Amino acid sequence: GAGGGGSFSNKSWSAKGQGSGKGPDFEDRDAGKGPGGLQGFVPPPPGALHGSGPLPGTKALTGPYLGKGSQLLKVWSMPEDIGHEEGIRTAIVMGDRVCTGGADYRLLLWRGDQQLGGGLALGQDNEVNFSSTVTALMWHAGSKFLFCGLEDGQIRGFRQEPFAELSLAGHTAAIMSLLIHEGVLLSGSLDGSVRAWRYDDAAGAFNCVATLPISLGPVYALHLQLPDGLWVGSQQGISVLGLQSLQPVGKIDSSAPVVAMLPYEGSVLVAFGNGVVKVFSASGQEQFSHGPVGEHTTNTAVAVVRHPHANKDVLLCGQEFGYVTAYDIPDFRPRGTFTTGYGGEVTSIISMGADGIFATFGGAGDVVIWRWERA
Repeated sequence: GAGGGGSFSNKSWSAKGQGSGKGPDFEDRDAGKGPGGLQGFVPPPPGALHGSGPLPGTKALTGPYLGKGSQLLKVWSMPEDIGHEEGIRTAIVMGDRVCTGGADYRLLLWRGDQQLGGGLALGQDNEVNFSSTVTALMWHAGSKFLFCGLEDGQIRGFRQEPFAELSLAGHTAAIMSLLIHEGVLLSGSLDGSVRAWRYDDAAGAFNCVATLPISLGPVYALHLQLPDGLWVGSQQGISVLGLQSLQPVGKIDSSAPVVAMLPYEGSVLVAFGNGVVKVFSASGQEQFSHGPVGEHTTNTAVAVVRHPHANKDVLLCGQEFGYVTAYDIPDFRPRGTFTTGYGGEVTSIISMGADGIFATFGGAGDVVIWRWERA
């Protein structure tokens, strides 16, 4: 899910790095300790887990391993007795809260809790139960609506003040991306379509005003390229639609599915499922292509976060097997690779403000909070 304004930087959180792993197989009190809690254990590179060992010299391509004692501090990881019972599929920032959607059909709301000693944890605040897996989330600060896309194709909307609860039916497969532009809700689905929904004040409901079939297959991501572009990331590339006409104006073919599209300094960063990251101009011209390199051969979730001490923007590429590779951008120099310590893929990464704090979420139901330290 796209969207979500707000920042956690008004809280003066400092981190101490305690907390147990979520998952019965190990205690994980420090970054860089892998399964079994063995002293000095460094997890194998991802290639070792699926048969192909690392090639000589590939380490340099994804940077050093950012384990215990590195510039990356593991602040907290969610204890196994709280949170989702199955994998987390999506997560967003919602004002001063974090919102997670799971394969356990639940939406959980979390607040940041100060811990003794100045650490930071997430405490559960609220929950909503659904009839299907939560696959996309979007918080719209302007209307105070939280939109939840479900695997069965439904979209649900919630507002606390004044209370409202909406249901938007029409899609026939999982909702993967949601965004709002000028009062119109846009939804992208694995059914290979984008729908546009407009709020009808009189009826107190959203009506579907357009259904746009996407020729490049199931839709995974939506990106607004203002003033007039809607980029639709799909199984076989990117369709570009005119926002006013909602008609196709161009396309970018790809052999790998689009995982995410992020705006960056007037350009668009596009992550593909095969570990490739490309940069396109606003008009769709390819400016740069990176990967796949070394062991970075998948992308499952990406985010741009600030490294306050290096004074750099860092692109975090979440992958299978809990791996994340960090690149300084715009030069794509690898800062290093780390592992969440959980086996599932990384399904979401969110920045939690300017202090270099971010969180990773995964297919094992795991939540880990991290902070960049002085190198």
